[in-house]
This record gives sequence, structure tokens and C-alpha cells, in this order.
Amino acid sequence: MNPSKSGRSLRTALVVVLCALFFVLAMGITLLGSSVYRGVVAASDRNYTQRTALSYLINQVRRSPSVGVGSFELCPALDLGGSGEEADYHTVLYVYDGQLRELYTQRNSGLTPADGTAILPLEDLQVALENGLITLTVTTEDGKSYSASVAPRVGAVSSGEVTG
Repeated sequence: MNPSKSGRSLRTALVVVLCALFFVLAMGITLLGSSVYRGVVAASDRNYTQRTALSYLINQVRRSPSVGVGSFELCPALDLGGSGEEADYHTVLYVYDGQLRELYTQRNSGLTPADGTAILPLEDLQVALENGLITLTVTTEDGKSYSASVAPRVGAVSSGEVTG
């Protein structure tokens, strides 16, 4: 066998093996990176729902001229009243059918929790009033609970049963 021919074949085989090794390692790193990316996106989505729900509820409480804590047909609810010409209207925030919902209506209109506008997916909302401080606890779809407390600018009252 010709030594230069076997040396060339050996070099060619070595180049092919190195290219194959590079390809396998590149694919492994790509697959690893995509699974890390999926995990980061899932965590970001969970964090978005939690932060958005609490931020939305807190901002609604802060901007409302009157705040009541009660229940809307067995759903824990915030009753945010209007002022002036809008005193006969109120906004009710509650969780129904796996959604945080908002219902803006005239008091005693006869509307039900199903009539509210869905805002965000949430499993549960708990509202507690203690010493003028409202504690909001939201439970996301994955079963994790997050809480925040807010002191309304006008004070809050326990309103019992809220009517739509």
C-alpha cells in the first residue's frame, strides 16, 4: 500500500469524524438551549399572570372613590363604587369559572357572575379586610397563591353580599 495514499485516507477519515463530532455536539447544545428557553418562557408566563392580576386589583382599589369587601353570589368580591353622577353604578371584581372578571353595572341590576367580562385566567381570589387594610390573595392556574395588601385611599367597608 502506498504510504501517501493511506495518510490521505487517514486525514480524510479524521476530518469526517471531527465534522460528525462537531455536528453531534452542536445539536446537543441546541436541544439543551431550547429546553432551557421553554422553562424560562413558562416561568415568565406564570410570573406575568401573578403580577398582572395583583397589580390590576391594587390599582382598581386605589383609584376607586369607595371600596367594599364582600361576596358576589358566593364568589369573594371587591365592590368598587362610583362617585357623583356615577354613585348608582359600581364595579365588581371577582373570580368565576376560572377567570378574574369585572362587572360594571348599575346597583341591583340583577346581573350574575357569568355576565362579567373575563380579564385574566385565575383559579381563586380571596379578599380580606382587617384594620382598614385589604389583603388580596390570588391563586393562579398552577395552584400557587400570591398575596398583596393595599390601604385604599378612602377606607374600606365590609359590604356583605354584593348585588350585580
